[in-house]
Amino acid sequence: METRDWTDRDFDPSKGPILVKVATVEQLFNPIDPQPFNIRDLDVEVADWIGEWAEEQRDQASITITVMVADGSAAAREELVADGIRNHFAYRKWATSRRLSRLWRDGRISLVIGLTALVTLTTASRLIVNSGGNAWLSLLREGLAVAGWVAMWRPMELFLYEWWPIRRELRTFQRLSEATVTFISPPIGMSAARPHP
Repeated sequence: METRDWTDRDFDPSKGPILVKVATVEQLFNPIDPQPFNIRDLDVEVADWIGEWAEEQRDQASITITVMVADGSAAAREELVADGIRNHFAYRKWATSRRLSRLWRDGRISLVIGLTALVTLTTASRLIVNSGGNAWLSLLREGLAVAGWVAMWRPMELFLYEWWPIRRELRTFQRLSEATVTFISPPIGMSAARPHP
């Protein structure tokens, strides 16, 4: 993909279609993947560009991806290329969904471990009777109580914080897998070797 000039202060990625400009249609896809366009992985930079711009369009009901290929090589293959873009994000949605499922599974396991540790360590701390004012026994008692609550850190982190960014990614990939993909012709004089930013 070409280098972009971000000096335009009026640029707003939350509005309008996601514009992808490349010199050739092959630049859209992973160059080492030998599959046909409709099942080939997108180029990493292209996929990141589309994904980041889609994140900015969270409030829009649908997403449109507009592709400009400088040498016109997408003309006879527009449907294949459009399917390839949507299929890439459908796969990313599936992979992200699996990652979220694993996170919930790990969270449940961590919660069982954390609750077991909390109950065990809290019970052990209450069994320590410090009748003689022994500082070491008092330290041990407090340490066990604190360790029980520390054991709950990971499950609380998973259930309170870690799931929602993955859920947001999942929604973005869902919308991208259903995106409208359009193609536009490059402006006159646009070089196939070096597209406009």
